[in-house]
Amino acid sequence: MSGEWVEGRGVVRWRARAQARQARLDRLRQDDATLLDRLHATPYENVAFPPVREYGKDAAAGVLRFSLRLGRELFGAGASTRDIQTAVVAVTAAWGMQNLEIVISGCALHLQYAPPGRPPVVMQAVLASEDSRDLSRLTALQGLTARIAATRLPHDEAAEALDRIVSAPDRWPWWFTVGGGAVLASMLCVLASGTVRAALFAPLLFLVSNRVAWALTRTGLASFFVTAVQIALLMAGTMALIHPGVLSGREGASLLAANMILLLPILTVVSLTEDAIDGFRPMAAARTVSLVAFLTAAACGVLTVAFLVPGLDASARTTTLTALPVWLTLVTSGIGALGNAVFMGGGPRLVPWAVAAAVTGACVKLLGTTQLDWTAPLAIGVATAAMGLAAGALAPRAGAPARAILIPGIAGAVLPGPDLYRSLLQLLLHTPGAGTYLALTLASTAAIGVGAVLGTVLGAGGERQWRRRLHPAPTH
Repeated sequence: MSGEWVEGRGVVRWRARAQARQARLDRLRQDDATLLDRLHATPYENVAFPPVREYGKDAAAGVLRFSLRLGRELFGAGASTRDIQTAVVAVTAAWGMQNLEIVISGCALHLQYAPPGRPPVVMQAVLASEDSRDLSRLTALQGLTARIAATRLPHDEAAEALDRIVSAPDRWPWWFTVGGGAVLASMLCVLASGTVRAALFAPLLFLVSNRVAWALTRTGLASFFVTAVQIALLMAGTMALIHPGVLSGREGASLLAANMILLLPILTVVSLTEDAIDGFRPMAAARTVSLVAFLTAAACGVLTVAFLVPGLDASARTTTLTALPVWLTLVTSGIGALGNAVFMGGGPRLVPWAVAAAVTGACVKLLGTTQLDWTAPLAIGVATAAMGLAAGALAPRAGAPARAILIPGIAGAVLPGPDLYRSLLQLLLHTPGAGTYLALTLASTAAIGVGAVLGTVLGAGGERQWRRRLHPAPTH
């Protein structure tokens, strides 16, 4: 009898949770949701927040000011739009604030506190660059959010903690961070079927491009022109190595493809898809414009040095690259993820998880392309979904956001850098079908975002369900 009673109580508990979840979903669909309904399917969906309290104008302004700072810092560290909204809702709910409206547009975060019968308090903050990233700071900021939600940390202590995070020095000195990018460039060159000689030149070309971009940025030059100069410099540097015979055409192709991968706005690609799926359409539109601007800048950079292309030998103009042995692909993917984690400011604790995510993605992609005869977009999408699934499920154990695990691994395993190089080269050479090949490359890039969103949502949801089974909420 006792076993049946326990089983019946579990069914009652499951039905209660299902009904509450369905009620939240219905309100979300009807656009009649409370602020806490926006925490549905997040780590804070079952947190018991304090009762709602009324705030005076000055006190409300203080809470909004902190929330704007937190949201701005999260954006600058590389958080997704939904994570920013979740953090603001969780923090304000932990301090008993309701009647809050949140709007995240392409360039600003808007907050409005409007309790019934009182004038609203409205504040906004301009957001930083959309492709910036600092994985250590992102981890610290999300840890602060979780701490406030769990302990209802007083406002003044929370502000002091945020000040410490913002003013803390970077995880690594600039030269070590750039060194991580150089390691990634070398490994990506090998993944693009380069030789040891090409892999030795890849970091040198990356360092020159990176330092030139840094110097141009300090002059206030728009990022569009900085990207165009970087691409032109990469093309010219590669041709300068091919024409005298220092590198073969095929080696030069792998060298250029590797460095192009490092310029791809990975966060913009992933975040664009996330925003479109999650319903943040203004942000998705803004990121689309940024991505189109990047591709246009890349095309302008290539066209600037197009006169050098006709002199290339046939191997540099080929549209196929030799496949690597499986073991070498996995090793270079893992080392590339390590370099990318450092390049993005990740700490030592993050590195093993990023490497594991990259190796997982590389395995799935190889299985799809070599054994199951999948197309490139399908293989990349499924591989990224597997990486997201693992990242979402393991993030709480790693003590880091799923995004911080996933993003370094993407560059190490699934980015279509060689395809981008070949598609741009085919357009320059007026190769028949070049437009179709470019469209396939863009589809592969979009598949990264779709797979990342799907995998992360499923992984995080499965982890929360597993945690509920291990630690069921008490029933009354």
